[in-house]
Amino acid sequence: MTEEPLYPFGFGLSYTCFEYSDLQLDKKNHTLGDSLNVSLTLRNNGASDSAEVAQFYLTDTQASSIVPLHHLIGFERVTLKAGESRKIKLTITPEMMSFFNDDGKLTLEPGEFRLEVGGCSPSNRGQDLGAPKPVTAIFEIK
Repeated sequence: MTEEPLYPFGFGLSYTCFEYSDLQLDKKNHTLGDSLNVSLTLRNNGASDSAEVAQFYLTDTQASSIVPLHHLIGFERVTLKAGESRKIKLTITPEMMSFFNDDGKLTLEPGEFRLEVGGCSPSNRGQDLGAPKPVTAIFEIK
């Protein structure tokens, strides 16, 4: 499906405003079968203490089969006081980068991947509704 839903997956209103920043990968290019360590900063820019569910979505931009546009690979619920920030970390495993090919076999291929981390599934609609802007990084498996 390429049309955007009325409300993106994971979208919810909050009593505060969160900001995602400083997305870092431990390497931009890595070898097929290696894990990838990711970190980013989540900040509560509002005046109220609140919780946010940071959602990690991966897209295989060069898959040889049809794959989901955005694949949820992880999430973390983070409670922050007003003005507080915290570093969030995730390890992306080879299994998270894999997909089921046309023969139904779990496959990991070299190519380009896009990682997006935010408060709901990646879409313009989420930001139009007030979700924080997600952070994005591109990496390549060789």
